[in-house]
Amino acid sequence: MAENIEENEYIPVASLEDFTGKIKVEVQNEELLIINVRGEIYAISDRCGHMGVSLFYGELDGYNIECPLHGTQFNVQTGEVANLESRKPKLKFLKDDLDALLKGLGLPLVKIKPLKIYKVKVENGVIKVKMPKV
Repeated sequence: MAENIEENEYIPVASLEDFTGKIKVEVQNEELLIINVRGEIYAISDRCGHMGVSLFYGELDGYNIECPLHGTQFNVQTGEVANLESRKPKLKFLKDDLDALLKGLGLPLVKIKPLKIYKVKVENGVIKVKMPKV
């Protein structure tokens, strides 16, 4: 997009008319997930706070998005972990197996960090995200 962007300026990322559920965008070398929940637009880091998997492929359940790899759910409003347990049995077993493998190897479990969230505003049908100062 624009090259001379002021720090903390809202940056256009998508058109509201082309947008329904979620889209993945890159802004200032950061992968963001823009999500529409009940007409409200949110912007979060696209990478899971556990193993860095793209959340774009995760399922939305209300205000929570589920990691497609291990099933942890994150609240798109706050970025916080909403639920450590997957709603899907296969993902729950995968997470349990990974935890058992790490423990068996004497390695620490991977900690789950909250997601970064970004302020969003919509002006004239354009979704804009406010990026933090670097």
